Order: sequence, then structure tokens, then C-alpha cells
Amino acid sequence: MAKGRKAQSVEFLQLLAEMLELKGATFAKRIGKQNSNVSDYLSGKKKPKHKVLLSSARHAFEWEVNAVIEVGKVEKHASGLPQEPGIYALYDSAGNTLYVGQATNLKQEVAQTLQRKVNFTVRRGPNLSTKAKPKYKDLAVSLSAYSVPSSRMRHNLEAMLLRMFPNQTHNNKMGNFK
Repeated sequence: MAKGRKAQSVEFLQLLAEMLELKGATFAKRIGKQNSNVSDYLSGKKKPKHKVLLSSARHAFEWEVNAVIEVGKVEKHASGLPQEPGIYALYDSAGNTLYVGQATNLKQEVAQTLQRKVNFTVRRGPNLSTKAKPKYKDLAVSLSAYSVPSSRMRHNLEAMLLRMFPNQTHNNKMGNFK
């Protein structure tokens, strides 16, 4: 260690705080540590060990999943979705899952999905043909949407959800885990 320079472990935490653009208690919470310990690490009073640094990095880059809307009316919430990456699900009036998808832009992808024709036959009344293939917007009553910044996490969550509802969703892909 050069004279006047802080230990590399301390510099690592300082750089991590700069990268995340977080300070104080917010930074401590993000890396899963007590604020008093983080203050001592950053000031040089304490030297963080390898285990602390590894744990801090894991916590800092843990994939976030935040609820945007949980089972809300399509007509009320679809146009107000954020233009950020995430996953979403469409439900019919009985609460059955019609579609699960991932998106790099939730607002755009949900709007596009609602305009698609369903890939399964639907009987929509006693006098209608069973060959009718309406659009998702005609069947979807509710939706759920979650912000998921990580593309790998979006893919894996979609794959998991498709496996959880195999007899309900009518997606033409099952998805594989990455």
C-alpha cells in the first residue's frame, strides 16, 4: 500500500458507493451492512475483510424485482405502465393466466400483446364458433407487471412462471433457464 493511500479493500467500498451513486445509510442498506460499520470502513477506522467485500458486492448487484401493478384492471393500468424492462401476466375474468411475457419496455410490449390474436380457440357464447380467435385485449381483464432490470432475471422469471401455469397459459413457448 502506497503512503497516503487507503487500503484496497476500503477503496473498493468507496468505488462501489460511487458506482451505485449511494451514500450513508442508503449505501449500507444496499450492501446489506450496518451503517455504523460501513462508516467505519469508509473512514478507514476498520478494514473490511474479504468476506465482507464479497457479501457487499453480492448484495449490491442483487437483481431487483419491483411490483408495478399487481392484478389491476387492464383498461386502467395498461397505458400507464413504465417504459422499463420487466415481466407481466394477463388474466381472464375467471382469474386464469392467459399470457406471461417478458419485455424490455413494459408499456410497449403489453400494448402489442393486447393487439395479438390468441393462439388457441375460444368459445365466446352459445352461438359463436369454437374457431374464433379473438385478440388478447378482448379476453384480458387484469394484469400484473413487475420491473426487472436484469435481462437474465427476466428470462428466468418468465420461464419459471410458464412452468408454474402450464395448463393455464397459452404461450407458444415454455422458455429455458439461462
